[in-house]
Amino acid sequence: MHIDKIKINNFKNYISSEVKFSNKINFLFGKNGSGKTNLLDAIYYLSYGKSAINNFDSDNVLAKESFFRIEGDYSNNNSYTCTFEQPNVKKIFENNEKYLKVKDHLGKIPLVFITPYDINLIRNYSSERRKFFDQLFSQIDKNYLNNLIAYNRLLKQRNTYIKSISNLDDIDNNYLKVYDEKLIQLNNSIHSFRESELEKFNESFNHVSNELNNSKNNFNVYYSSNFNKEMNCDIYEKYLEKDFYTKKTNIGIHNDDYSFMMNNKLIKRIGSQGQQKTFIISLKLSEFYLLKKKLLITPILLLDDIFHKLDDTKINTFVKYILGNNFSQIFISDSLEDRLHKMKKIIHPIKIFNIDKGIINEE
Repeated sequence: MHIDKIKINNFKNYISSEVKFSNKINFLFGKNGSGKTNLLDAIYYLSYGKSAINNFDSDNVLAKESFFRIEGDYSNNNSYTCTFEQPNVKKIFENNEKYLKVKDHLGKIPLVFITPYDINLIRNYSSERRKFFDQLFSQIDKNYLNNLIAYNRLLKQRNTYIKSISNLDDIDNNYLKVYDEKLIQLNNSIHSFRESELEKFNESFNHVSNELNNSKNNFNVYYSSNFNKEMNCDIYEKYLEKDFYTKKTNIGIHNDDYSFMMNNKLIKRIGSQGQQKTFIISLKLSEFYLLKKKLLITPILLLDDIFHKLDDTKINTFVKYILGNNFSQIFISDSLEDRLHKMKKIIHPIKIFNIDKGIINEE
């Protein structure tokens, strides 16, 4: 899969741009703040129906404008369009036919985006890591996505009820049991899927990480949960008092975490910046391989400021890796002129785009 052309209107710092890409390697060069990441985010938006950077669509609209529009033509002979109008009207189209639900678009254009913000997967809370794996698993299995949506809806309703009760004795156990029975079923399904798919994910992750760090360190991802398959509705009764006082449901897969380890210790505690960056790159490339295997489509790969925090040895190892493996379309962004000249010498073919203040020029 690759994107042949993109048209952008009023997205971030782009007023109106139309660009044709190489189906191999595209290098985006420009100063910091020029719009390199914004262009990559526009490509990402076409795949996921949302920005990788901003949580709110309104933050992606060019200043003083009321809408944005992104349109892409792809190698599968389909065109996809994403539009947003203030205050909160989003639409996604495939060949001018509007999706009834945004979730129906997920997985149509597999894409992996490696950004400097990915370091938060290591440093921030478990919710970041769950979000990463949930987005991946939702693309490869629609049943998982539907179960996750149903689970989050029921969990929100259960928590809302608990918050509405002012006295513990006033809780209607029979009312809660309706939620609890459904939540147990969904917990079982989601928990089992996460366990089995992470095992497959780790097979690729171990292989990639060994190549990228020359087997110097042992990287692993471990799945942990306070839910287990032996639990039934009684577990909710056992924790009901705690749920009441904390105003939330304390048992379930919404508390799951994925531990990122180096040499059997948390990498956020012992890993250098370079080691953490290598871990993240290995993680995202494993995402690439799992999507490719499950969807039978080679994803687009976006690499934003990928060489930052890497020494020359690690940069050379990474470039050799991406050139020596079966990737399809790749986008690389960078702001250093020396690196641009180096990439020109070692990567063939390569298409260069110079970006300055939202203006894109092909070299």
